[in-house]
Amino acid sequence: MLDIPYINYKELDEFYTINETCQLLHLDKSTLRKKCEQYGIQPRRNEIGDYGFVKYDVRKLHNLLYYENRERTSHTAKEDDPWT
Repeated sequence: MLDIPYINYKELDEFYTINETCQLLHLDKSTLRKKCEQYGIQPRRNEIGDYGFVKYDVRKLHNLLYYENRERTSHTAKEDDPWT
């Protein structure tokens, strides 16, 4: 299970390279690539030519990963409860 940190969206920069995104989300490159493919989020090129993610994509990816973990833990608790 991934340990996705809390991120204050107001403090995000406008662009993050792939390595910076890995550090921000506490992921390695292969896991980041798998999750991006899973959710249809592709790296873009900035004006300098570096590949990475714009603020919108970082927020979207973080939100999906953050709640992916929460759903797994709450889903198993619901399955164990016969009254749900």
